Amino acid sequence: MKILSALALLLALCSANAADVRLPDLSGVTDKGFTIEIYSELSPLSINTMHSWHIRVLDRDDEILELEELNVFGGMPEHDHGLPTQPQVTRRLETGDYLLEGVRFHMQGRWELQIEFQYAGVDDTAIIDFDLQ
Repeated sequence: MKILSALALLLALCSANAADVRLPDLSGVTDKGFTIEIYSELSPLSINTMHSWHIRVLDRDDEILELEELNVFGGMPEHDHGLPTQPQVTRRLETGDYLLEGVRFHMQGRWELQIEFQYAGVDDTAIIDFDLQ
């Protein structure tokens, strides 16, 4: 009986910890193998609502990188237009994430984000595609 109680407690703890881990809303891999994770302050993403994102760049050991430069561009390639706003990276947060403010999508469909950054003097890029419904 003690073994079953211990097992039940262990499963409950694992479930509680898994619930505390937030998965990124969007993610991608750069040309040089770094991981980009984007966490939206607006969940779920919706049309015509201004919001901000937290952007995290990780190395191959899942360590957060401190970047020299970070820029985000995007648009709808199938409609041949860019983002309706000009989002700006405004600061680095205590978590190591970067705050991107002024994000808004004005229509449903396939969007593309281009994340460009510089780390250790080297430029890198990731393209992240997603559908907004």
